[in-house]
Amino acid sequence: MTKAEFQTAVDWANTEGWIPGVHDIDSFYDTDPTGFYAARAGGEIVGTFSVVKYSNDYAFAGFFIVRPDWRGTGVGLAIQHYIDTRYAGFNVGIDGVLAMQEKYSRAGYKLAYGNERYAGIASAGESESQCRKVSSGDFEGIVEFDSKFFPTERRNFLKLWLTQKDATALLAKDEDGKLQGYGVVRKCFRGNRVGPFFAETPEAAKQLFNSLAASVAGEEIFIDVPTVNPSAMQLVLSMGMKPAFTTARMYTKQAPNLSLTKIYGVTSLELG
Repeated sequence: MTKAEFQTAVDWANTEGWIPGVHDIDSFYDTDPTGFYAARAGGEIVGTFSVVKYSNDYAFAGFFIVRPDWRGTGVGLAIQHYIDTRYAGFNVGIDGVLAMQEKYSRAGYKLAYGNERYAGIASAGESESQCRKVSSGDFEGIVEFDSKFFPTERRNFLKLWLTQKDATALLAKDEDGKLQGYGVVRKCFRGNRVGPFFAETPEAAKQLFNSLAASVAGEEIFIDVPTVNPSAMQLVLSMGMKPAFTTARMYTKQAPNLSLTKIYGVTSLELG
């Protein structure tokens, strides 16, 4: 798909209740312009999907949507066959809805862990003094820090994601100036979503979340939390947030060795 055609996938995702970001299209598409696809019938788009390549052996699939009037006609199977064939040499990750987990398992995807989306109203409390906005001079440190929580370095994506419109990117450092965590909250078609959100300690995570929430105080806020991180689950529950949506993180090959207990919020369900 061209970037203009990719808008169809974003619109469909919004209709499905996935709550994409208002400006996701630029960061997503420009990360890998060759990774967005449409299934067509009679010249019309009847299905969409993406397989964004982060390296020569790791990719993440998302936006797997079949137009409602074409569901059950084999379009979804054709899309899955294309992904399986075209990306057979890659470890492909997905965040699939639970209703589709069995289907993905039959297609060769292996469950790594679950993600629970939590929703609430952002607190109007003050920002933590240990947190500040990310500046251009922080970029290299964030790229290095981020690579501990993602299967590969994603320099190009972060350059776009950290500077997108209607978003706030914050970091926290300790007294010695060592990076302890960072997070982004962005405006969505409904409320705001936090992601990525990585922190070395529960205390740093709490400080960051308080500051991220304060930047959108009084508005609806969402975060997708890995259920294998008990500190993250405790944090969102302590903020009065409620579970709203569940997905399964799955991979076609072995799950990457990541610091899951320091992942407090995944970046997005569409690009990993």
